[in-house]
Amino acid sequence: MKVPFQVFLLGTPGCGKSEVYRRLSGRLLSEGVAEDVLRIDDYPKVRDCFAADDEAERAGRPRVYSSRGEDGGWIVKDAALWDEVLRRVNADVRSERRPRRAIFVEFARPDMVRSIASNFDEDVRGSSLLLYIFCPFDICWERNVRRHQAALAAGIDDHLVSREEMERTYLNDDHARLHQLGIPFLVVDNHIEGDGFLDFAIQEVVALLKAN
Repeated sequence: MKVPFQVFLLGTPGCGKSEVYRRLSGRLLSEGVAEDVLRIDDYPKVRDCFAADDEAERAGRPRVYSSRGEDGGWIVKDAALWDEVLRRVNADVRSERRPRRAIFVEFARPDMVRSIASNFDEDVRGSSLLLYIFCPFDICWERNVRRHQAALAAGIDDHLVSREEMERTYLNDDHARLHQLGIPFLVVDNHIEGDGFLDFAIQEVVALLKAN
């Protein structure tokens, strides 16, 4: 890949983007493909907006970005939030690019083609690899619930996006059209339990990065 370069980790929340990042970043460093890695995840920016709404509600002010679902999770009420957050991610990428650094850009959207084309600069897109991590929706939801329950058990103040919001936003996406962006991309299947299948996929990604 051109350096500096970006690896976009795309897929439904719970699909395993964090695990792919952990394994792939380690391989890039150990094999000398990159000397430094940085992870930029859009969810903390989204969560900050939701938390600001919670604080506003407690103070008697109107919520701006979200409402609460029946299960207590957040529901986005202003779709402009999604693009605003990605524009902030793009700005972070531009400011953090360094020679020999690989930046992992992590987010989930149903309209990935439009989201990438509209919110990321041409030079960022032109030095990137897209990885779509495939996992069925129900498995992703179960993983999110387990992660949420584990965080609460550990005493962490964690909030779960409602299933209603998850289904409305992520049940269907346009990953089959990612090739239209003209950016190299691979699909990583991460719904099968066990390390072997995922390790093989990571090996394929590293080989592609080395070749480019």
